[in-house]
Amino acid sequence: MKIGTSRVEAFSDGVIAIVITIMVLELKLPDIQKEASTRDILHHLTELAPYFVAYVFSFMMVGIFWTNHHHMFHLLEKTNEPLLGLNLFFLFWMSLIPFASGIMGANPWLPTSSAIYGFIMLMTTLSLTIMRIYTLKQGLIHKDEDQNLTYKIYTASLQGKTRSYIGTVAYLLAIPLAYVHILLAYLCFIIPPILFFIPHGIDDEKLAARIEEKN
Repeated sequence: MKIGTSRVEAFSDGVIAIVITIMVLELKLPDIQKEASTRDILHHLTELAPYFVAYVFSFMMVGIFWTNHHHMFHLLEKTNEPLLGLNLFFLFWMSLIPFASGIMGANPWLPTSSAIYGFIMLMTTLSLTIMRIYTLKQGLIHKDEDQNLTYKIYTASLQGKTRSYIGTVAYLLAIPLAYVHILLAYLCFIIPPILFFIPHGIDDEKLAARIEEKN
């Protein structure tokens, strides 16, 4: 029986929206009295800065995960029960990003904080990578009578899998490198977003629109 992807996408979107909501709650409002001076306000904002930086970066990464998840499911013709389980596994690790972001904000220069953050991001990226591998192996991606369209869909899926591989390796390296030098871990953290923003020759949205027209 063919199982559509719309309910999976809707459920995933809801979970990801909650993740972002929880994450922003980590930005606690400073306790500023009415008689506070400009110096007091700047002091509170300075204390809040690491949390804000961690929030901004994590928000960006959640957005990247959501976009990759969105593009991947738009290229699928159907899903199945094992893929539903893999999707829940992915959402489980994503739901821990606010926890990791809070630790990073509280202790940005502590190696263990970076290692924990790297581990959560590693498992989130790895779970997405496993989903990509599974959809390709099980032939769940859309196949069309137009061979050129089928080729583009397969190529886009392979490119997504490759970027996920690189992201997984980057986060894996970040964990031990955090104990060598914290900046090396941070350098590894920025590799996945850089890869995401580099154009890869295929417009995923246009490709998804062509698939939608065919259905």
